[in-house]
Amino acid sequence: MSKTIDIKKVDSNFINAENKDDQLLYIDPKQNDLVKIYGLYWFDEDKRYHRLSKKIDDVLPNLEGSVDVLAGNSSGGIAAFYSNTNILKIKVKLSFKFHMGHMPYTGQAGFDLYIGNTYQDMKFYRTSNFDFNKTEYEFTYFKHKDLSEENKLFVLNFPLYATVEEVLIGINPNSTISPCNKLFKDNNKIVFYGTSITQGGCASRPGMSYTQILSRLLSTECLNYGFSGNGKGHIEIAQALSEIKNVEMFVLDYEANATFDRLKATLDNFVKCLRKTYPTTPIVIISKIQMYLEFHDKDYCINEKKIRNYQKNYVKKSNGKNLYYIDGSKVLGKNNISEKTVDGCHPTDYGFISMAEYLYPIIKKILNK
Repeated sequence: MSKTIDIKKVDSNFINAENKDDQLLYIDPKQNDLVKIYGLYWFDEDKRYHRLSKKIDDVLPNLEGSVDVLAGNSSGGIAAFYSNTNILKIKVKLSFKFHMGHMPYTGQAGFDLYIGNTYQDMKFYRTSNFDFNKTEYEFTYFKHKDLSEENKLFVLNFPLYATVEEVLIGINPNSTISPCNKLFKDNNKIVFYGTSITQGGCASRPGMSYTQILSRLLSTECLNYGFSGNGKGHIEIAQALSEIKNVEMFVLDYEANATFDRLKATLDNFVKCLRKTYPTTPIVIISKIQMYLEFHDKDYCINEKKIRNYQKNYVKKSNGKNLYYIDGSKVLGKNNISEKTVDGCHPTDYGFISMAEYLYPIIKKILNK
């Protein structure tokens, strides 16, 4: 008979260090502008950590699938501030989370922390550790003896597959804190629409989704509208995305969720909807990444080639009107492709790094960055 052993009793490094009796100053970004929220476009208006506006809450349940649930996931969200605090702790309340066995809980419902002087030079510090059976948790990232001599930039990436009801950020009450009102090079945004891969499945932590990696490489706010299993080209989503201001590029990466017939029925309408608001903004179409069946199933390969050619030819027929095609079969790079996913489909951190490194120079060239 097998028995379960609490790893924290074996290895103290797994213990979530909490200050139960702390006297920290807690900042609620919903109530206080000392912490700036990025990546969740409608946050300032709605004061919630959802990816779509409250205005379409009544519309989403009418869409097939679970877009309404997934819209509440906070993938792509960022909390940014400056402080010289010697203690940093968060208190988190989740109203919804998934229980996926093939993706680390730290990626699904954790907050990872980066520290530096600027968004370009910051380095990963630590990811929140917590009891995944609970919907509320506390986590202390660090507790040093003295205040820092200078203010540092703190960036917390929001969970990829959970709905955050509340996050309180605790610091030393004697420290300084100010919002980071200019995290990126400019106010322009790249909007990504797609699948579970776009949303971040199956990164080990939030900062390792390919959109967040690209955000750091480009120093650009990347808005994540990956709807796991539900990125099917809904025109209602295209209409919502077209309302976002200062978009410098749209990236459509939803083939993996759409049948071939569905893709043919939605792609042109989706593009035309965006074009009503953004007639000249670059739109990039990425076909599905190389998956395990391409190594083992000849019929799958033949069909996938047809789907990729359809997207490629669709772009070609546009006569270069700021419409671009990227062959998804190349996005994972040339080496060790079959070792870059957790299940033959969803990338690991290794896979997401490869995707970002492949896409970065292409996007940079299109945008002349």
